[in-house]
Amino acid sequence: MSHLFQTLKQLISSGGIEGYFATKYAEFAKNTKEAREEYKRLAHSTASMINKGKLLEIGTGPGYTSIEIARLLPEVEIIGLDLSDTMIEIAEQNAKEHGVSERIEFRKGDASKMPFEDCLFDFVVSNGSLHHWKTPVQVFDEIYRILKSNGRAMISDLRKDAPSEKVREWTTVIDSKIMRWGFRHSIKESYTAQEIERIMNDTQFRQFEVKEEEINLEIFLRK
Repeated sequence: MSHLFQTLKQLISSGGIEGYFATKYAEFAKNTKEAREEYKRLAHSTASMINKGKLLEIGTGPGYTSIEIARLLPEVEIIGLDLSDTMIEIAEQNAKEHGVSERIEFRKGDASKMPFEDCLFDFVVSNGSLHHWKTPVQVFDEIYRILKSNGRAMISDLRKDAPSEKVREWTTVIDSKIMRWGFRHSIKESYTAQEIERIMNDTQFRQFEVKEEEINLEIFLRK
C-alpha cells in the first residue's frame, strides 16, 4: 500500500475525515449524480416517517442528506453531528448555498457520547457512517437514549456482502482513484445483515428491522 493510501486509512480509521480526503469526498458527493440521487432517496424515506419535530443526522459529512430533508420538511428542526471540523465547515457552506442554513445546525460531536439530553429527538438518520463507529453498540444505545418515546431511526450504510457486480457498477461512476479506494475500503469495513442483527441484540432496542438493498443495509429502529 502506498504512503498516501496508508495515510488515508489512518485518517478514515481515526473516526473523523479531515482535510484533503474530506474535501475530495465533498467534491464526489456534489458532482456524482448517483450520490445526489441517494441523498434524495434517503430524504424521501425520512419524510415518509416524520413530518414535524426534531431530527438528528449522525455523521452528516458534507450535509446533503440534511439539506434534502430540510427541503422536504419545513416544520422539522435539524441538527447535523460530525466529528470532522472540515466536514462541518463544508456542510455549513453547502446549507448556505442551498438556502437552508437557518433550518440546520451543524455541531461537532462523538456519536458514542452525544452532547444531547435524554429523549430530545423524534427521529435520527445516518447515512454511510455506521462502519466508522468504533463501538456500535454504544452508539446505538446513545441513539436510544436521545430518542423520545416511540421515536424512530433509520441507519443506512454499505453492505460488506454487496453483490460484486453492483460494487463494480458503483466503482465505474467514481472518477477519482482515491475515492475508488475509499469506497472499496468502506465496503470491507461495513457489516452484513446478520452481523448487524447480532449487534442490535446487544443494544437497548427491541424493535428493529434490517433490510438488504443492492449495496446498502437499512436499519429501522423504534424506541
